[in-house]
Amino acid sequence: MSSLFRSIFAVISWGWRQRHRFFQFGIVGVSGVAINQLVIWICQERLYASVDNLSLRLNLAMFTGIVFGMTNNFYWNRKWTWKDRDRTRNLPIVHQYVQYATANWAGILVQVAITNVLVRWMPYLPANLAGIAVACVINFVLTDLWTYRHVRIEGIDPEAERLEQARLALPLIISGLVLGLCTFLHGLGSLNILRNGDEMVYIEITRSIIAGNHWLPLQSDMVAMNNTKPPLLFWQGVITTDWGREWTLVALRWPSVVWTFATAIMCGLLGWRLTQRNVFSGVLAAMFYLAFFSTYRYGRPYLTNPPETFWVFSCFFTMLWWKPKSFDSRFLFPTIIGLLAGMGLLTKSFAQLLPIGLGLAWWHLQIHDWKWGVFARRSLPALLWIAVVSLAMFSLWFVLDPEPRAIWREFVMGENVGKMAGGVSIWIQGFFWGGNSVWTLAGSWFINAGLLAFPLFGVCVECWKHRSKLITEERLLWIWVFAIFIVFCIPVQRSGRYLLEAMPALAVLMATRWHHVGRNAFVLSHVAIIAVLVPIGWLSFLLGREVGFDAFSWWHWPLIAGAIAFAAISIARPRWTAMCAAPASLAVFLSLSSFLTVFNAPLGSFSQQAIDATADRVVWIPENFRSVAENHRFLLPKATVKGFSSQQSEPPKDEVRPSDLFVVILPLSSPAPMGAVGSRIEMTSRHTAHQIWEMATGNVQEHLFCREWIVPVTAAIPASP
Repeated sequence: MSSLFRSIFAVISWGWRQRHRFFQFGIVGVSGVAINQLVIWICQERLYASVDNLSLRLNLAMFTGIVFGMTNNFYWNRKWTWKDRDRTRNLPIVHQYVQYATANWAGILVQVAITNVLVRWMPYLPANLAGIAVACVINFVLTDLWTYRHVRIEGIDPEAERLEQARLALPLIISGLVLGLCTFLHGLGSLNILRNGDEMVYIEITRSIIAGNHWLPLQSDMVAMNNTKPPLLFWQGVITTDWGREWTLVALRWPSVVWTFATAIMCGLLGWRLTQRNVFSGVLAAMFYLAFFSTYRYGRPYLTNPPETFWVFSCFFTMLWWKPKSFDSRFLFPTIIGLLAGMGLLTKSFAQLLPIGLGLAWWHLQIHDWKWGVFARRSLPALLWIAVVSLAMFSLWFVLDPEPRAIWREFVMGENVGKMAGGVSIWIQGFFWGGNSVWTLAGSWFINAGLLAFPLFGVCVECWKHRSKLITEERLLWIWVFAIFIVFCIPVQRSGRYLLEAMPALAVLMATRWHHVGRNAFVLSHVAIIAVLVPIGWLSFLLGREVGFDAFSWWHWPLIAGAIAFAAISIARPRWTAMCAAPASLAVFLSLSSFLTVFNAPLGSFSQQAIDATADRVVWIPENFRSVAENHRFLLPKATVKGFSSQQSEPPKDEVRPSDLFVVILPLSSPAPMGAVGSRIEMTSRHTAHQIWEMATGNVQEHLFCREWIVPVTAAIPASP
């Protein structure tokens, strides 16, 4: 704790020494604000007045104002505020402007984010001023420490060389974090993102809770699905949508991004602490976590995984951050850990106490050098208290819910004990063979890592070869990884999703050992990145040729080309290879998200005419998974959407009224059904090897797309081929 206070004092001292420069910076900033506000007003009221979309108009105006204000500030800061720094004289002005602009990215993002949030409650100009105030502090720190930093000329010692390397990496760090934020926010309101089928189930339960107008009991239109998960996630959705008044995917999903980035911050802090306060390694830990495929896939949708991972990993983060006090404490820290674990249990399941308990017990045994007597006297009471506190929090669900027997029947016995169903012989057979085998679960670590699987494998080998030289914190992180793996080998159903709570630990371990891993591991990652980007670009070209290139955003093509070039340059420059792997992986995710936006409006949505035609009418949706029809409640907000089994050719006749409509899925080339109300394009899935080859050779439209038609139940439906 004393080191933390020293760090805080050092920051305060640095700020006091910079007070005069900050005053100059503020004067320059005032002139920039005046220019910024003037340009925004001109653009908002005059230049971009023809733009009908108010959000787009505001963002275009802000971008133009930012460019003009930033250029003004750069000129006067270079000529006046930091005129005593050698870099203002020795670097070309274009080079320094690029650095200055890069340093401003973080502040610009903060300004835009704050403005877009506050503009809901105040006029756009005051909202923009609030964004500028916060961005000002960020800009000053980055500008002083990087753009106009003081360069030592009296000689370079090893410590100074290390600092210089860190400074050279600062643009990459800023760019990577900005890229991560853009990647996780882009397409957040789209139905066409990488996600899990459970998301729509959870959305359906949340909608049913709002319709019932009470917190408990949990409700669902699906059979035996009322209590599929504890209530915290659904209550979160109720709050963020303001009891359904703002029923959008963005309102449901943005907390997931907050949970994910909060977990990334914990990774960064541990990476910084474990590498003797190396800022670069700390940022790498956060970026590695964000660049994992599992983080991107499960860290954005409306799922239990983001908050569950945060609460579970926060238990172990707390133990490591305040070590050794956290291990010696008999009441305070066990109570804190119990509360954190209890939040995890209320988010996902009481079963989470098993990996948490095993991991913490293993940690205490490791700290006590496996002396069981010492462990029993000093640690066991604390561990039992953690279990009591966490289970007491979880039991609040039973206490507050008016139907506790339904929770026991549906959640405890059905959702949890049901996964242990089966005889011993079946369990043993499934343990060693099949898609749910322990080998498949072990491979899930690398599947979850995605494009960073090769460096992760290199870290595993490196840590095994030098296991005797690992520091205590690294050993404890590996223990947590093994503990969660061992626990989730027990159920009959074994999934890589069960291991997500340990991915932050692997990100931290990668940040502490990345420089010991051979460069070839990161080269393989970059090769894999290029191998993924090229097909995305090729499919984008083929798709654009058939449906029109304007279906993609204007920045889609520069993004793919730039990402490929970035990965290729990272391979060619050895010093960049390792540190650029995470940003390059994030660029792949953003490229994929940009590609999928083609299925948003207008191609992937129903026209306003179709939406109006379905108002106050029942629309039947074929479902091949639970709650697929929930998608269409966003597409057809005025209709009453109901689902029916996709194995049936039409809705159940005994429930259908003559005025009802239903959705039929046909090949893109099929003619419009009789009496069709509207249609949209949908992407197909589960392609055969022949279909994939056909798409790769140019026949994209036939195999990648289908068309959903809304037709009356009385219409004659063409037979599907």
